[in-house]
Amino acid sequence: MNAFTSLFPTTEQELDTRLKAIVRRVSPQWPLRSFVAVNPFMARSGVDFAQAALDVARSHGAHLLPDPALPSPVETLSDAFGKALNKPLSDFVTGRISQWAAGFYDQGQAVWGNPWQGETPFAAWRAEALHDRAPEIFGLKGFRAQVAALPTDAVAAAEALLTSLNLPAEAQTAYLERLICTVGGWAAWMRHRDWEAQLDGRTDEGLRDLLVIRLAWDVLSARALSDEGTLLNWRRALCAPRQAVLPDVSPLEARETHWREGLFNSLRRPAAPAPAPVAQAVFCIDVRSELYRHALEQAGPSIETLGFAGFFGLPIAVELTDGRRQPACPPLLRPGALVCEAVPGKASSKSALSRAVEGLKRTGASAFGYVESFGLASAQSLAATLFAKGSQARRAATEITLSLPFAQQADMAAGLLKGAGLTQPTAKLVVLVGHEGESLNNPHAAGLHCGACGGRSGAVNARAAALMVNHPEVRRLLRAEKGIDLSPEVWFAAAIHNTTTDELSLLDEALIPAHLHAEAEAFKAATVRAGERMRRLRAPTLNEAPTLKAFRRRASDPSQVRPEWALAGCAGFIAAPRHLTRGKDLGGRVFLHSYDWRNDDGFAVLEQILTAPVIVASWINLQYFASTVAPEVFGAGNKVLHNVVGGNLGVLEGNGGDLRLGLPLQSVFDGQTFRHEALRLSVVIAAPTEAIDGVLSRHASLRDLVENRWIHLFAADETGETVMRRTAQGWHSLSPETEVAA
Repeated sequence: MNAFTSLFPTTEQELDTRLKAIVRRVSPQWPLRSFVAVNPFMARSGVDFAQAALDVARSHGAHLLPDPALPSPVETLSDAFGKALNKPLSDFVTGRISQWAAGFYDQGQAVWGNPWQGETPFAAWRAEALHDRAPEIFGLKGFRAQVAALPTDAVAAAEALLTSLNLPAEAQTAYLERLICTVGGWAAWMRHRDWEAQLDGRTDEGLRDLLVIRLAWDVLSARALSDEGTLLNWRRALCAPRQAVLPDVSPLEARETHWREGLFNSLRRPAAPAPAPVAQAVFCIDVRSELYRHALEQAGPSIETLGFAGFFGLPIAVELTDGRRQPACPPLLRPGALVCEAVPGKASSKSALSRAVEGLKRTGASAFGYVESFGLASAQSLAATLFAKGSQARRAATEITLSLPFAQQADMAAGLLKGAGLTQPTAKLVVLVGHEGESLNNPHAAGLHCGACGGRSGAVNARAAALMVNHPEVRRLLRAEKGIDLSPEVWFAAAIHNTTTDELSLLDEALIPAHLHAEAEAFKAATVRAGERMRRLRAPTLNEAPTLKAFRRRASDPSQVRPEWALAGCAGFIAAPRHLTRGKDLGGRVFLHSYDWRNDDGFAVLEQILTAPVIVASWINLQYFASTVAPEVFGAGNKVLHNVVGGNLGVLEGNGGDLRLGLPLQSVFDGQTFRHEALRLSVVIAAPTEAIDGVLSRHASLRDLVENRWIHLFAADETGETVMRRTAQGWHSLSPETEVAA
């Protein structure tokens, strides 16, 4: 019997189910416009971290732990035949698939659209492959004829291709998982489409079809090369028993324990009493906010800062001035309301010009014409005017409209006030501080913005939340139906923190009532001093002068590959009253969420914290982890070589290859050393262990993260003196000595 001919008993329906199960192991990656951090091992959290590291080595060829015993990745047919021919067959296959995907999924960058975009992805690829002579030029004789013999249905084609290989189930699964990982960037982008479709109650078969396309390339290439010996050797190696020792996690755990010793010592150290606040400022839990909060409270001791997710609990989408709609909430949520930006008069012309210039720059065929028409100096000046220097002016010229029933606004406002511990504010001025990054010529710019806002600036969320809470009818409903009675003297203001320049600006300042002008001026003066402190602190890490002028220049420099370090260094999450962390410099490495369990009736807020902010923080932490320990697989490569694909789908490094995953190298590496220390997230919750266990019992995915060692979970009492650790075996007490042993 020929090695390519044997029976394969699986039905098409069963095969379809198996293919979808394999591709669902891929984690999603959001497109550039809404680029947010994602745990690249999301689908593997059901197994222990060490086992997952072993599995990733086999499927991706990436080593999450520096263990020489880790196995090499499963070989594809194109790997085996490429070695035999001494030709880069795998690279050629990946490049051809990437080129096809970029054209098929193009969102306006291509001058000529793909003529088969109305077909299913597999059918479209098959139709295009019938005209593509590149495989035969490369040396794959008769490739188009073999494509023509394939069924037009993806699952039927997969059945025919797999039948010819006659692989046992375990080997087949390992092989297919390795195949999809060879186009892992496009797979992650298509998994995002699948994710979005599921949220809408739809299905998207693109990712399954991508696996079948990669399978077709592999099998048909091997057939075209007609090397029976190489095929048989490959099949024998793939079917051989696989024995491997789990990698050693203890060196990583030792580094994590060492870092936590400093954190726990800080929590145990009593904080100096704080004066009664004249203003309270609610910041995002982002680690960059932790540094700024420390600086602000030093600059203004009468200011109390709190931490809450930067979208301020508003699951909204924003209709921009140019008519586009974008989610402004975490990717875990689906927007349930719409907030509109309105531009008085003719101010929208700048948005139209902005879109035209961006479209011109991103269209490959006209990029040189753009430079010829505008000139390099003009292009830089125009870009700076449109995207950097004009941000505050554009925001001042916009109004936001809340087209929401007051009952819905009251629900959202109540969630914010309860979650942030502001049902009884202790200051008359409460400032809701969103955050945003600032950079030019940066495809991954959304990654510098607020992840809780879907990779957008948090300005609209802060403004909308303030408008809601200040509205008389919303306050009436809060008092009548939610039991939240806000004093009429309390005012909620909105502000934006620019994390690149460390400037903090009040928004809609004209709305602040006269009786709070003195408090507002004092707050503004403190933010100026805090910004100066921050720039002195951050300047050495960026090799920059510690002046506002220098930081603004850095933010508006289109050649700057490291505008800021974003969330590099993130290692911890604390949900506790501010007195446990106030006055303690945590190094900008900790997500800080305000929480007092004594005011949490039924522990509903605790459940929200553990199932949303903690999950998102773990996503961020593990993306930085992966981009640091395995940048060749889970990182986006060198920014200098990036080319944007399909308008905003993602980037290639150079002019070919797979869509790149994760963070650019410059986001974690300064040219000499890594700025991010790869540690798993340590989560400290100031709450009773019984309450935490109650949440874990109701949420299997969260429990998996804890018990399978993807995150470390600790409980602290209200003084910070007692710390308990939760493992798969339950809770146990920790002292500084026993933490090392654990």
